[in-house]
Amino acid sequence: MAKITRDQLAGPFQPYLQPGETVQSAAYGVKQPNLLLLIVLIALAILPGLIAVMLLTKNYLVALTDRRILVLRVKNLNLKTPDVKEVIEYSRDEFPGLEAKTSTGGLFTHIAIKDKDRPFVAKFHRAFSPTNREDAMAIASVVSGGVTAA
Repeated sequence: MAKITRDQLAGPFQPYLQPGETVQSAAYGVKQPNLLLLIVLIALAILPGLIAVMLLTKNYLVALTDRRILVLRVKNLNLKTPDVKEVIEYSRDEFPGLEAKTSTGGLFTHIAIKDKDRPFVAKFHRAFSPTNREDAMAIASVVSGGVTAA
């Protein structure tokens, strides 16, 4: 199976872009339930536990444009016709005033934006696509004002 490209990840954002706005980076991330909850659910019953984990996991497509950061919460990863459940947008100008935390480790880049009206938390796996780590780090850099924890 071929790896997903940056252009394919940027495709679902086209209906949400303003005139003249371009996608610079796009990444796929997830927010999974607490690890302890995952272990308990799977320990109780393997198949129902795995199904519960799938249902509790939130999937996100995040794009950095020349004007803002767009977050699409999608039902599943269908890039041709995504089932968008929620759209969150942050202007690039508002990040100096938003409380945000980002970090990059061996496998994941983590991004958390602590806005009371538009909170966002996700982790981006480096192996999802050839550019997922690079693009997630570019988004994290903007979110954190250029300071990303290692």
